Amino acid sequence: MKLAAQIGIPYSEFLKITPRILNAYADGYSQRRKSESKDNIYQAYLISRWVWEKKIDIEKILGCEEKKKIMTDNEMLAQVKALNKLFGGEVKEIGAEE
Repeated sequence: MKLAAQIGIPYSEFLKITPRILNAYADGYSQRRKSESKDNIYQAYLISRWVWEKKIDIEKILGCEEKKKIMTDNEMLAQVKALNKLFGGEVKEIGAEE
Protein backbone atom coordinates (compact mmCIF):
# COMPACT_ATOMS: atom_id res chain seq x y z
CA MET A 1 0.00 0.00 0.00
CA LYS A 2 2.91 2.33 0.70
CA LEU A 3 4.19 1.82 -2.86
CA ALA A 4 0.77 2.64 -4.29
CA ALA A 5 0.68 5.85 -2.27
CA GLN A 6 4.16 6.82 -3.48
CA ILE A 7 3.28 6.39 -7.13
CA GLY A 8 -0.08 8.15 -6.79
CA ILE A 9 -2.58 5.30 -6.96
CA PRO A 10 -5.69 6.12 -4.90
CA TYR A 11 -6.67 3.67 -2.14
CA SER A 12 -9.93 2.74 -3.91
CA GLU A 13 -7.98 1.78 -7.04
CA PHE A 14 -5.34 -0.03 -4.98
CA LEU A 15 -8.01 -2.39 -3.63
CA LYS A 16 -9.04 -3.34 -7.19
CA ILE A 17 -5.64 -4.07 -8.78
CA THR A 18 -3.44 -7.15 -8.63
CA PRO A 19 0.20 -7.17 -7.50
CA ARG A 20 1.26 -7.72 -11.12
CA ILE A 21 -0.51 -4.55 -12.26
CA LEU A 22 0.87 -2.63 -9.27
CA ASN A 23 4.36 -3.75 -10.28
CA ALA A 24 3.75 -2.55 -13.86
CA TYR A 25 2.63 0.85 -12.53
CA ALA A 26 5.72 1.01 -10.31
CA ASP A 27 8.05 0.24 -13.23
CA GLY A 28 6.35 2.87 -15.37
CA TYR A 29 6.59 5.41 -12.56
CA SER A 30 10.29 4.66 -12.10
CA GLN A 31 11.03 5.09 -15.81
CA ARG A 32 9.05 8.34 -15.94
CA ARG A 33 10.99 9.73 -12.96
CA LYS A 34 14.33 8.85 -14.57
CA SER A 35 13.24 10.55 -17.78
CA GLU A 36 12.08 13.66 -15.90
CA SER A 37 15.38 13.76 -14.01
CA LYS A 38 17.37 13.67 -17.25
CA ASP A 39 15.12 16.37 -18.72
CA ASN A 40 15.72 18.59 -15.67
CA ILE A 41 19.48 18.10 -15.89
CA TYR A 42 19.41 18.94 -19.60
CA GLN A 43 17.38 22.10 -18.92
CA ALA A 44 19.88 23.16 -16.26
CA TYR A 45 22.66 22.52 -18.76
CA LEU A 46 21.00 24.73 -21.37
CA ILE A 47 20.42 27.50 -18.84
CA SER A 48 24.04 27.34 -17.66
CA ARG A 49 25.27 27.58 -21.26
CA TRP A 50 23.07 30.62 -21.85
CA VAL A 51 23.64 32.44 -18.56
CA TRP A 52 27.24 31.61 -17.69
CA GLU A 53 28.54 30.56 -21.12
CA LYS A 54 30.33 27.54 -19.71
CA LYS A 55 31.35 24.41 -21.59
CA ILE A 56 29.91 21.35 -19.86
CA ASP A 57 30.07 17.76 -21.14
CA ILE A 58 26.35 16.94 -21.02
CA GLU A 59 26.78 13.39 -22.38
CA LYS A 60 29.02 12.55 -19.42
CA ILE A 61 26.51 13.98 -16.95
CA LEU A 62 23.53 12.22 -18.48
CA GLY A 63 25.42 8.96 -18.81
CA CYS A 64 25.23 8.78 -22.59
CA GLU A 65 28.39 6.86 -23.21
CA GLU A 66 29.55 6.17 -26.70
CA LYS A 67 29.56 2.48 -27.56
CA LYS A 68 33.03 1.30 -28.43
CA LYS A 69 33.36 -0.56 -31.69
CA ILE A 70 35.30 -3.81 -31.54
CA MET A 71 37.68 -4.04 -34.47
CA THR A 72 38.25 -7.24 -36.39
CA ASP A 73 41.80 -8.47 -37.01
CA ASN A 74 41.73 -7.23 -40.62
CA GLU A 75 40.46 -3.78 -39.59
CA MET A 76 43.17 -3.55 -36.95
CA LEU A 77 45.87 -4.52 -39.47
CA ALA A 78 44.59 -1.91 -41.92
CA GLN A 79 44.66 0.73 -39.17
CA VAL A 80 48.24 -0.20 -38.22
CA LYS A 81 49.33 0.01 -41.87
CA ALA A 82 47.69 3.43 -42.24
CA LEU A 83 49.39 4.74 -39.08
CA ASN A 84 52.72 3.27 -40.18
CA LYS A 85 52.43 5.03 -43.54
CA LEU A 86 51.34 8.27 -41.84
CA PHE A 87 54.42 8.32 -39.61
CA GLY A 88 56.79 7.38 -42.45
CA GLY A 89 57.49 3.87 -41.28
CA GLU A 90 58.90 1.03 -43.33
CA VAL A 91 57.46 -2.40 -43.96
CA LYS A 92 59.85 -5.17 -43.01
CA GLU A 93 59.21 -8.79 -43.85
CA ILE A 94 60.03 -11.39 -41.21
CA GLY A 95 62.95 -13.56 -42.37
CA ALA A 96 63.97 -11.19 -45.17
CA GLU A 97 67.62 -10.19 -45.41
CA GLU A 98 68.49 -6.67 -44.39
